[in-house]
Amino acid sequence: MIKRDTAIDITKAIGILLMILGHCDGLPHIVRNFIFSFHMPLFFILSGYFYKPKKLKDVVTSGYKHLVKPYLITSFFCILLCITACDWNLAKAKIIGTIMSNGGWSYEMFGANLPFIGPIWFFLALYWCKIFYTFLNQKTDKCLWFSFIISTLALVIGKYIVNLPLGILTGFCGMVFYCMGDYWKNKMNEPFKTPFLIFGLIVWLGCIRKAHLELASFDCNLYPISMFAAFVGTYFTYLISKKVPSFIQPIFIWIGQNTLLILCYHTLAFFIMHNIKHYYLEPNDITLHGIINPIISFILSLGLPYLHTTIQQLAKKRAGHY
Repeated sequence: MIKRDTAIDITKAIGILLMILGHCDGLPHIVRNFIFSFHMPLFFILSGYFYKPKKLKDVVTSGYKHLVKPYLITSFFCILLCITACDWNLAKAKIIGTIMSNGGWSYEMFGANLPFIGPIWFFLALYWCKIFYTFLNQKTDKCLWFSFIISTLALVIGKYIVNLPLGILTGFCGMVFYCMGDYWKNKMNEPFKTPFLIFGLIVWLGCIRKAHLELASFDCNLYPISMFAAFVGTYFTYLISKKVPSFIQPIFIWIGQNTLLILCYHTLAFFIMHNIKHYYLEPNDITLHGIINPIISFILSLGLPYLHTTIQQLAKKRAGHY
């Protein structure tokens, strides 16, 4: 049995923690650019890292269970929060956002200013990405080049022409990163050499300062250099993950193994903090200032999944006694 690479789990943990931080208000521009330079491509890359050829039907079925269902459940609770706040316009916007799976404020020619679904746009994007890549892998051995072309076209269409419903275009955008992960794990015969790492680090640092990468809104200036930099950022995060002290590794591993669950609860926390909280706080003259907002966001985004998994484990243990 092949031993699991815990550095991958730690890398995912760092990515999800950076995502939560990146959604906090008031971050310095350079910090936000650093986070967005690689944090969402990281999850496409690491998903591709675990790619194995399967029947297309199996990918569709598995993806529905692990990606589409959590997306729909989380969206339902967001809409339910709108209803409890009696904000029918926001509930309507959330329904439209759910259908479109719009994760950002894109500037496409048609269908601009779509309602925002929140961080869970990634679920449907990854779902389509896996399906498209499986199909592509069955048809050609030049997946990297075709993925690059498809992702490029999707970025252009999404930014300048029209967005498509159900996160289809963002799924196409993620294909090149998913393919990078596949090549990294399954097609690279030797580790990256030092000159490549030094060059990649210089490019990545340059992109942090000058570029902006946001897949959800089809925003990728300095293209395609930004895409290369995103892979470098992911790889360096992986290298750093190997050096995480052993006494805190269990925490990071747990976070890394529950990133999708954390993403669900973070979406709810994000929605509450940005859209719902004022309905309950303002009538009672309660105001949250400064660092209180990000602290609450981290507590909700990590504490609720921990409670969720703890209850789940207790239920399994109890069921095992009967």
